Amino acid sequence: MYNIDNFNVTIDNTDIGAMVTSMTIYESIHGNIKAAFEVDDKINFFDVFFRGIALSIVKISYTYFDVPIEIVLHADGVMNQKITKSGKSYTVKAVSINNLNEATARICNAYSGTSSDILSTMWQETHGEKNLLIIDSEVSSNGKYIAPNVSATQAFKDIVSTAYCKINTPMFLYQRLADNGMTRFTSVHQMVDSNYLTTNGRDFTLHAMSQSMDSLKTPRTSVGSSSSFVLTDYNMDFIKKVSGGMWGQSIMSVSLDETTDTVLKPAEVTAVPVTKYSLSEHLFDEKSIMSGDSSTSSTMITNMKYRLFNTVLMAADVVAVPGLGCGMTVNVEQGSGQISSTKTDGHYIVSDINHTYIMEDGKMQYSQNIGLVREGNT
Repeated sequence: MYNIDNFNVTIDNTDIGAMVTSMTIYESIHGNIKAAFEVDDKINFFDVFFRGIALSIVKISYTYFDVPIEIVLHADGVMNQKITKSGKSYTVKAVSINNLNEATARICNAYSGTSSDILSTMWQETHGEKNLLIIDSEVSSNGKYIAPNVSATQAFKDIVSTAYCKINTPMFLYQRLADNGMTRFTSVHQMVDSNYLTTNGRDFTLHAMSQSMDSLKTPRTSVGSSSSFVLTDYNMDFIKKVSGGMWGQSIMSVSLDETTDTVLKPAEVTAVPVTKYSLSEHLFDEKSIMSGDSSTSSTMITNMKYRLFNTVLMAADVVAVPGLGCGMTVNVEQGSGQISSTKTDGHYIVSDINHTYIMEDGKMQYSQNIGLVREGNT
């Protein structure tokens, strides 16, 4: 691990960075940034900054390999407080402003257009113009959306769950630590093409290498190295996935008020049959009506998202890679033993990163635990 410089944690215009003994910041393609930091409070600062229901602003900033990082969060409570003779210690939880806005805002309106058009309109109603939403991919899903006074969190979930790009890959809405608070709306296809590159233009590789004094002297070779790769999920519950239609379903639609039925061909690979009953063609039970056949499209997109996590790999205690974020693609080389290598090497999408900071000898050490996913079975 390498040190970070200029580390500051400011709460209500007061820097408590010297009291923070450890910190984690979590980013994922499934949503917004969250954080937690351990505070060793010997001046009773807790009674000064924590103001009950008034959410305190938390600003975290530092530089790593001359790359500046700054993120603004909001305190979301304190837990595990312990009082000793010399002071107290506790954990401060923090979340991005998105969590607050989306939980408290209500959406009651009707929209039409592409998924990105509808999402952008609701985004401005919820967050305003200063909170930037980046549309990374061209979206093909379109239709109408009726939001009957639901939270913005639920409204965004409804749109994202049925959204797909021009080549029919699902969309994700998420934040990266390196983006300084911006939110991205990105397709899986765009993620696969978003290779994190080295300075010479090659695909960056997460690789196995034990840490030593010699490796610390050669940052270019040690950055991105991990002493532990763990394959946490490889075709787990495969039978359940197939039976649930994750690789396609043959759908028989039966209308109860008519004498006709329709058999729809499977949209994907296998033909696991499922029967859907519709009470009447004049009724609907969905808030989101995207691209006409929304039930089939929604199921297909949901299954594609599940399949993306068919192979899950965890790289632990990685020498932190500056600028790497979720939704990017990296190459993986796990190394080999005396008698074996592994077919689970290759390119993966970064699904999540747990940024870990630990104070040692007065300096904040920085490492990453990186979650990696891909659909491939070989």
